[in-house]
Amino acid sequence: MARFRRRRCSPIVVFGAMVLDELAADPENRWHPVRWLGVGLNWLEGCIYADSRRRGAVFFALALTPSLLLPTVLGPGGWLLESVGLWLTLGGRSLTREAEEVARLLELNDLVAARCQLRHLVGRDVEELGPDEIARAAIESVAENTTDAVVGPLLWYTVGGLGAAMTFRSINTLDAMVGHETNRYQRFGFVSAKADDLAVGPASMLGVALCWTLSNTEGRQRMRTAMARSHLHPSLNAGLIEAAFAGVLGAELGGVNSYHGVPVQTPRFEVGPPPKVGNIRHASRLSRRVAWGSALVAMVTIAATH
Repeated sequence: MARFRRRRCSPIVVFGAMVLDELAADPENRWHPVRWLGVGLNWLEGCIYADSRRRGAVFFALALTPSLLLPTVLGPGGWLLESVGLWLTLGGRSLTREAEEVARLLELNDLVAARCQLRHLVGRDVEELGPDEIARAAIESVAENTTDAVVGPLLWYTVGGLGAAMTFRSINTLDAMVGHETNRYQRFGFVSAKADDLAVGPASMLGVALCWTLSNTEGRQRMRTAMARSHLHPSLNAGLIEAAFAGVLGAELGGVNSYHGVPVQTPRFEVGPPPKVGNIRHASRLSRRVAWGSALVAMVTIAATH
């Protein structure tokens, strides 16, 4: 058993996956497994949807089956194959590239193009956003998705190997698809949303700890101030990491967001002036530092325990 675990959970695999993410980012084509997952989940939802928590729980269980079984079916692989598998659960470099493109368009004062680009990052309404609100939305997305797309997969790989990392990303995808408090998904998506809260929780705390480690004394004081209000966020996990990013960046995050015309209030982390385009680039750099910090934690933990 110990030998199997070493092959399935290796520091070399973590490093290899991170290097692939830096060099190739998240492949954007129809052959990407995450796209297959999305197509399959849409089909499955159409087959079993009903406005009930019980039917949503069935959907959740069936949707997780492939990620739970696939690593076992494939059997132990070499470190290169494992690295590719873990890389496919990551999306950190793609995240920062999307954010940096928003920054570039803002620098050109092309608000229309910046809003269109922002749609790649956020689900909120963007049509009426000005430059500062575009910057805020981009930074908040970078913060939240740093835990979802990098810290979480690496953390759960450390805990349970490739199957755990794949399951985490599946849960995260389910929450993005059906975890909304809308008339259609309030009951059907309940289990998916709660599972995502539980799965992302440890990653959010690790992300906050890494932000604290990477910050200076002034940034840590701002983090304390911001995090005192993080519990007011509709999503505790998002509130924690957004507060941490606000503190490190020294920029005000939070406020009212609109989703399909419905306003949602989030706490204001008033630890600095409203964010500008430069703060987007700073957030992207912080995201990559947190990503590599989580990779280092994963590699050291695996080496010490396997």
